[in-house]
Amino acid sequence: MAFSLPLRRLALEVLDLVFPPRCSACEVPGDSPFCAVCAETLLPVPAGCPVCGVPQDESLLPALKPRRCPHCRAHPPRFALASAPYLHGGALADAIHRLKYEKREDLGAALAVLFEACAVLQSDVLVPIPLHPRRLRLRGYDQARLLADGAAKWFRLPVVPLLRRVRETGQQVGRDRTSRERSVRGAFATTGEVLGARICLIDDVLTTGATASAAADALLIAGAARVEVRTLARAP
Repeated sequence: MAFSLPLRRLALEVLDLVFPPRCSACEVPGDSPFCAVCAETLLPVPAGCPVCGVPQDESLLPALKPRRCPHCRAHPPRFALASAPYLHGGALADAIHRLKYEKREDLGAALAVLFEACAVLQSDVLVPIPLHPRRLRLRGYDQARLLADGAAKWFRLPVVPLLRRVRETGQQVGRDRTSRERSVRGAFATTGEVLGARICLIDDVLTTGATASAAADALLIAGAARVEVRTLARAP
């Protein structure tokens, strides 16, 4: 049965009364995704490398273009650029941890609102960076897909799962850049037609960019025209 717009609004208001929005980090009822106190801990990503987004004193970047960080000059990532609205820390880090490791699937839609602060995309579709099937079975959901579904509302682009993990890479937390790059090399394959597509990869946190670069590599090899990356947070 279809409901009129006024009835749908009333239903949403009733749901808010029964299940009021809560802070994604501390659970205080009220504002979502964060209460006023937790929102104060969100730190916008400062200026840095225009390719990988790593925060860096601009005076240390080369004067001539392309103004890239030392690592991107020595080992250019496969994506065109990666950016995030906030640094990984404070309430945002707590909320992402809850989303990924505490079965808080409901936080996906709430946190996806933060993509509103991202730079404008030059893409045709959103592609979540997928979990390996075994980890997906253990977790029960893919947090990147939840975030991509929410981001689609802000970017007004479709979500198309064009990637799959063909090899388990294990936990990346605690690994250095070299180890991360080695572990994700060849870990992705495409699952659909990507020829000529401009793609934006979606994930929760960008640390070294190794995983995003490996995912971009699979897409570009399959014929994608361009790959960029957006995440909720950027490691400092």
